[in-house]
Amino acid sequence: MANAKEKEINLATSVGNNLVVKDNNLINASYELTLNEQRLMLGCISLIDSREEIEPKRFYKISLIDIADLTGVTNSTQFYKEMVLAAQRLLKRTVKIGDKATGVYGEAVWVTKYIVDDKNRTIEVNFNEDVLPYLSSLQARFTKYKLKDVAKFRSVYSIRIYELLAQWKNIGYVEIELSKLRKILCVENKYAAFSDLRKSVIEVAVNEITQHSNMDVTYGYKKQGRTITAIQFRFESKAIQQTEESTLIKYDNSGKLTKEYIEKNARVGESWDDAIRRLRKE
Repeated sequence: MANAKEKEINLATSVGNNLVVKDNNLINASYELTLNEQRLMLGCISLIDSREEIEPKRFYKISLIDIADLTGVTNSTQFYKEMVLAAQRLLKRTVKIGDKATGVYGEAVWVTKYIVDDKNRTIEVNFNEDVLPYLSSLQARFTKYKLKDVAKFRSVYSIRIYELLAQWKNIGYVEIELSKLRKILCVENKYAAFSDLRKSVIEVAVNEITQHSNMDVTYGYKKQGRTITAIQFRFESKAIQQTEESTLIKYDNSGKLTKEYIEKNARVGESWDDAIRRLRKE
């Protein structure tokens, strides 16, 4: 176990309400983690008090039973084994720092040590000192969200795209160059055809974010000629959306959808007729 100098922080009972705080530079950095590695990382990050200076030797302990409950995992024994393997792999996982284009860049490991407690089914990790500054709201530009908002995602790309959108939550719109998105998600050599990227990454992420998080998301494209150069995401808080929709009249006296309701709820790139057919079913 950790010694007296390596303080522990136990996972709060309301684990889902724990805040994940990341510097925006980290959110936009290029790194590749599996889904369970992300779950372990985010669970530990959510234990950090981002308002204070972080002690480099501190350990952050999570209960894998709590994480399994939060994510909706049914086989807790198998999940525990997979999370232990995820902790082992994290020792070799790195995040790229800086940008080659600027001539100043490098890499850093995420964690320097992990400790498993089989009896209590917990894992505690010590973050690399070079990564800690990126996990604090003391930085000028940071993003925070509740752990429960990404807990039920089944795609690691959904987590990364959610974080990219969360940076712009007060605006509700962001356009990301396709080349930049590929770099951030580490798919520069995967899904060569855009149709494959759209089907396996973008649509999966948009659907999971809309279904399981606090955001409702739609997307469209920016083109140069026939080439898609950027993805345009539109999104809003479901709480705001529900408040606004409650003030709109859905059907007129003849039983038809009102123009105002259709305009408000139509998705980016969706035709008027398609929007009507979809809204009638909802």
